[in-house]
Amino acid sequence: MSRNIYNTLIIFTSFFFINISTAKSDETLIGLNASAKHYCVCFFISEMKSDYCDEAYDRVITASVSDDELYSQIKLLGYNKDEVGKEISIEYGEYNIVSVFTEDTGCYFKK
Repeated sequence: MSRNIYNTLIIFTSFFFINISTAKSDETLIGLNASAKHYCVCFFISEMKSDYCDEAYDRVITASVSDDELYSQIKLLGYNKDEVGKEISIEYGEYNIVSVFTEDTGCYFKK
């Protein structure tokens, strides 16, 4: 009987930690995607200056990201802007997010 309870607890705990790590990864990816898309739209569609884009980003991302540590990490990362290729890229660990602007499609994610 106690063996069954032990096995049930192990399975429940494993699912709990797997779901937490998956949720954290998803929130990170969503934050990075939103950041790249914001800067792509702000620079290449709205044609705004970097000060305005940074200020607007701060207002939006603080309201969107629930994890303060994730927000701080995303802010520290910054972005790379390629004016010629009209690309915004953000690299973080295993993630390399690239948002590209074209006249036909607007801003889209590059694989």
